[in-house]
Amino acid sequence: MFLKLRSLKKKPFKTADQKPQRFWREPMIHLFVLGLAVFGLHAALDRKPEAAVTDPYLVEVSSADIEWMRTIFTKQMGRGPTVRDLRGQVNQLIREQILSREAVSMGIDEGDMVVRRRLAQKMEFLFKDLSAMTEPTEDDLRNYFFENRGKYETPPRVTFTQVYFSVDTRGAEGAAQATQAMIKKDGDPRRLPALGDASMLSPGCTQCSLKEIRNRFGTDFAEAIKSLAPGSWNGPVKSAYGIHAVYIHERRDTKLPKYSDIIDRVKNDWMAEKREEDTRRAYGNIRSRYRVLVENLPYDSDLKG
Repeated sequence: MFLKLRSLKKKPFKTADQKPQRFWREPMIHLFVLGLAVFGLHAALDRKPEAAVTDPYLVEVSSADIEWMRTIFTKQMGRGPTVRDLRGQVNQLIREQILSREAVSMGIDEGDMVVRRRLAQKMEFLFKDLSAMTEPTEDDLRNYFFENRGKYETPPRVTFTQVYFSVDTRGAEGAAQATQAMIKKDGDPRRLPALGDASMLSPGCTQCSLKEIRNRFGTDFAEAIKSLAPGSWNGPVKSAYGIHAVYIHERRDTKLPKYSDIIDRVKNDWMAEKREEDTRRAYGNIRSRYRVLVENLPYDSDLKG
């Protein structure tokens, strides 16, 4: 009996409070808690300051911003900016940042067509500024000149005198007969215009292009002028106003100027076309990320070909 009681004392009963103590002594639990601590510490150290990302009252002007100002100033003014120039531009940037943020926070920009167009315009300017950094080579300019020679050719020009006969006064047949009668005289072109009918038309044109002649006398007259030989009277020639006898004094054919004489113009044209091309490409890249739905209106692509 004694022995049995002694053995019971060596093996005390387990209570409910002892189970949690054994649970926290498990090695796996220690590893799990340690892992959580390491993960939390890493996240805390790696996290960027929230003020740099979300602080609406923080205005930053980076060295890249200043370098951009320097580049644009040099391009526009033809010289590098002074420290005073840069300070002025930095102050302007800070002012714009602050006022634009306040406007956005107040909702002033919402639904404002002027703001929307201004932002779009700034994007267009950005595209053009970026493309303007590219300088053409000599080969670029020469190739552009010959590929676009029609742009630089001097158009054909004509110097002529005309004598007008009114269809309203003489009738179509009478005006034509009067024209032919005058042509047979083959007189001095400086005096014969007085034989015609009074009009507000110019008695002639000196070194006029076909476009200028078309604007003054109409399309039919300009087309007829193309084939008339110089040194004699021709007619009857119809115009938008009546019938004419025409004396061609001189005709100058199309002429292509020398490349060296217009190199500055060629370069400006090349740069303008390059800016347009780069703008179109840049917008196309951005445009490809958007879907457009236009209700109750035929829609053609807004991408320029």
